[in-house]
Amino acid sequence: FGSRLEYSYAQRTRLSCGAPLAINMDNGAELIRAAEVMLQDTGATLSPKVRLAWLGADRGVGIVACAAGGPIRKGDVLLKGLATNASVLSSDLSYCWESSSFEAFLATVAQEPGSGTAGSARLQIRIALLLVRLTRLSMSQRGFEGASALERYISAIPAVEAALPAFWDPASRELLKGSTQFGKAEEAAAEAHRGAAAIFISLPDTVFAEEGSNKPTLEEFVAAFIKASALVSTRAFQTGCSLGAVLCPVLDFLNHTELEKTNAGYRFTDEDFSLEALKPVRDGKEILVCYDKEADYLDMWERYGFFDTAATIHTVEILIPPSSALFSSLGTGPFWIPENHFNVPLTCPLRTALTELAQASLGAHASEGQVDQHSLLQMANLIRSHLDVYPDWLNRPSEDTVCAGDLVAKQPQAARKVLLYERDLLASTLGKIEGLTRGALSCATA
Repeated sequence: FGSRLEYSYAQRTRLSCGAPLAINMDNGAELIRAAEVMLQDTGATLSPKVRLAWLGADRGVGIVACAAGGPIRKGDVLLKGLATNASVLSSDLSYCWESSSFEAFLATVAQEPGSGTAGSARLQIRIALLLVRLTRLSMSQRGFEGASALERYISAIPAVEAALPAFWDPASRELLKGSTQFGKAEEAAAEAHRGAAAIFISLPDTVFAEEGSNKPTLEEFVAAFIKASALVSTRAFQTGCSLGAVLCPVLDFLNHTELEKTNAGYRFTDEDFSLEALKPVRDGKEILVCYDKEADYLDMWERYGFFDTAATIHTVEILIPPSSALFSSLGTGPFWIPENHFNVPLTCPLRTALTELAQASLGAHASEGQVDQHSLLQMANLIRSHLDVYPDWLNRPSEDTVCAGDLVAKQPQAARKVLLYERDLLASTLGKIEGLTRGALSCATA
């Protein structure tokens, strides 16, 4: 089965040109209608054993088992369609609304070697230009008259890129200070704007002249590029075949669950795509896949914008301050610290590095216990240093009360949740270290 694209910053988004940054019942209904038109126009088949349903602001539209069609059994095909330029938006197919100049330009776009995201850069640029076109169509007198079902589907996807920290406004990103997430978000935001500007400069004017339109402004293109970035990062599939990276309507309604609860899998070939049940599914239960079995709690938030309560892997990253004596040996980091790692030291890279330094510092005659305690004391001091940088406002009660679909207003809540999660995990780890070292902490220096 295929796998989700693993782009640098991602989440599961709903996207549209000029739509408000919120998900509501109207957006859900519009998206379901657009999906139904896609199925009709392309001949794709959605099994009567499932239906499309609005699952609320947090989950959006999903695919749900429907008793009226009969019980779902292992091996049942729940969705099947041809992989053509009418049914999927692919990095490697051609589309009638694009000029020959754009096709030629897109062919020059290189992929990062070994990135595992073949076609994703081309798909991102393709979507950005399509979003510019759809924005102009929506403001014209004719509207979407003559637009394809695929274009209408893209236009119906509500915008929620504001759930991604990389696309928060600068003031909201500032709320993440104290966490390594702040630096990541700042870097990703800057990279998105640099990438958009570089592509904008490279786009030949003939791309738009052949379509009978004007080249967008830089501001217009950057906005579309950022929306496209969120869409590709979160909703696209890496097919592993000649299709490259694709946006596949209806299939992209699949929501995430932990690996053990996955009940379906999807497949792409050069000619078609399908969704198949991996186990029986009861009426009313959602059809679910696992986006990434190795992702931890914060990974899912960084990449898809939601907090995975079922995540079994919990880690936090810390930085080594330049004032620490360890800085010259280890650098800044970041170093990730997993939860409950004490019985398996090698699962904590920082502790492993500190153990190696302790062995070198104490010499060959030092016992394993001495080395272990020395490394733990250093680790405790580093954790204390990191805990000191979390903002004081975390200690105040939260008074946030916002609409579930208001993603901009929810950014402070998300920042608070991230910082509290990290602080609690580090405090718990520090407590365990203090218990293991039995009061010897005061003798250590970082």
